[in-house]
Amino acid sequence: MTASKLDLTRKAIDMLFPMHVVLDSRGRISGLGPTLERILGPEASGANLFDVFTVERPRNVRSMACVRERLGTKLVLSACPQDGEPIQFRGFALAAADEDTVFLDLSFGLHLSQVVERFRLTETDFKPNDFSIDLFYSFEAQRTLLEDSQKMATALKAAKIEAEKKASQDTLTEIANRGALHRRLEEALQLPDTGHVFALLHIDLDEFKSINDNFGHTAGDMILMQTAEVLSAICGPNDLPARLGGDEFALFLAEPPDKENLYAMALRLLNAIAMPIRYNGHSCQVSASIGVVLFHPGEVQNADRLIANSDIALYDAKVTRSSVKLLSKEMIRRHEETSRLVSQIEEGLKRSQFVPYFQPQIDIVTGRVCGLEVVARWETAEQGVLPPARFLETATRANIMSEIDRQVRCKAFTHFAAWKSAGRDIGKLSLNVTASNLRSVEFVAILHAELATAGLKPEDIQLELLESILFDQSDQELIAQCRNLEQAGFALALDDFGTGHSSIATLIETPVATLKIDRSFVSGLDRNPKMQRIAGAMLAMAKNMGLDVLAEGVETREELEFLKNCGCRLFQGFYFSPPIGADEILQWLDVWAPDVKYKSA
Repeated sequence: MTASKLDLTRKAIDMLFPMHVVLDSRGRISGLGPTLERILGPEASGANLFDVFTVERPRNVRSMACVRERLGTKLVLSACPQDGEPIQFRGFALAAADEDTVFLDLSFGLHLSQVVERFRLTETDFKPNDFSIDLFYSFEAQRTLLEDSQKMATALKAAKIEAEKKASQDTLTEIANRGALHRRLEEALQLPDTGHVFALLHIDLDEFKSINDNFGHTAGDMILMQTAEVLSAICGPNDLPARLGGDEFALFLAEPPDKENLYAMALRLLNAIAMPIRYNGHSCQVSASIGVVLFHPGEVQNADRLIANSDIALYDAKVTRSSVKLLSKEMIRRHEETSRLVSQIEEGLKRSQFVPYFQPQIDIVTGRVCGLEVVARWETAEQGVLPPARFLETATRANIMSEIDRQVRCKAFTHFAAWKSAGRDIGKLSLNVTASNLRSVEFVAILHAELATAGLKPEDIQLELLESILFDQSDQELIAQCRNLEQAGFALALDDFGTGHSSIATLIETPVATLKIDRSFVSGLDRNPKMQRIAGAMLAMAKNMGLDVLAEGVETREELEFLKNCGCRLFQGFYFSPPIGADEILQWLDVWAPDVKYKSA
């Protein structure tokens, strides 16, 4: 619809077309809509169209005649307000009621968003059907979304940085964690092998648990942070200190010195780690051990194997108490043998190959069997029956000795209950107990449950406490556990007496009823006057304390006679019988008791 067909007042035109331009026949601006006048200023009225506007498209419109030729055609114009920043418009030229007059209906072009902000325009500054206002709102929404997305992107970037930091950094010490070390080692292993050598030091703190137990975890954390600082201080720009977890650390050296200087560096690390710290008035100190691996790119399959190798060297350092050990082929060979043995032991457990052997304990006065000590044996198809020396240390290191003990114990309980039911008078069943057993609440509960299953009572059992576990008056936890066991009906014996360092304190505090003199004080006793005096002193002390004494490891009649004459009544050893299986012990009992008794010559 053209303007010539409209009969509208000026006010209505301004409302409907707030950005119109009225041109006279000579091309002068005779009228401006209120929005356009606000933007271009009142001085634009009366000016020539082409002095105020530049027609960008079509490019050949340079006169009013051209404008009239383009009536109804889309025009793109631009104008520069007083501040000089150009504004683009688009619209149509229409014929007015007066044929000499031209009516331009304009809207904003490319610079809509800037113009709205610049002149603080609102909806009333646009014609009702002008889609520019919708476009403006779209621009505003997009700008808001853009700003929000930028904020979100910033937040996501910060979160990513923080996540990467957490993924690579130990929270407490702020050095690298195991994952970061793993990635660094993989990078080194995947480099071309040019003969360059790297080093990995595996560090473990030796007395860390006692720090936590005695002074609390805050003191332990201080030790860990000090260790991290020591490692960081010795690092070069391409080295990497890391905490593997717990009290284990590692140090990757990109340019390690030669072996001699590397060893000296490791010793300096140990000395620095061992420096005491003060906490709540106490001096807290740990020592450490280090396993060292030298490697070049491609030497091992992956970082896990490399860390495992460093752990092998670390273990050797701990076992040999050498502080620092460099990995050798011999260490790897021993480790592989141990791994195979662990697998065989686990398979033996599955096949129930661990069985009890029994060694009689004899009351020399009555000639009767007063007890049977249980010892573990491993019955293998390939190697026959193996003694504990073949599996004890390895099983203990692999944390599977408790399963072996349980398997042996349950079988021993079953046999012992059957013998008692058959009327065998065989005293008590003696079991060896370690400090770790005593510290475990589960062990005592399990022991009661196993006895109940077999139909036995605590009164049927004597628990032999290894004196070499070295608990003394300060270890009230163990002492209290011993008292609980004694009150529950278990008899307690102190095994290997004389080999530990706290015998007297142990005897005073612990409710033991029997001392077992270690075989090292019995073997050759009849020929060694010094050992005779020691054994005599032990027996005299035990008599004064009201304790029974059992001499173990008796192999000759002469050893037995000397100890008997010194007042020893209970004996155990090869002179009577070695540890033997369940079937053999029955045969032995048939020969020994009750009709055949020991008679002193």
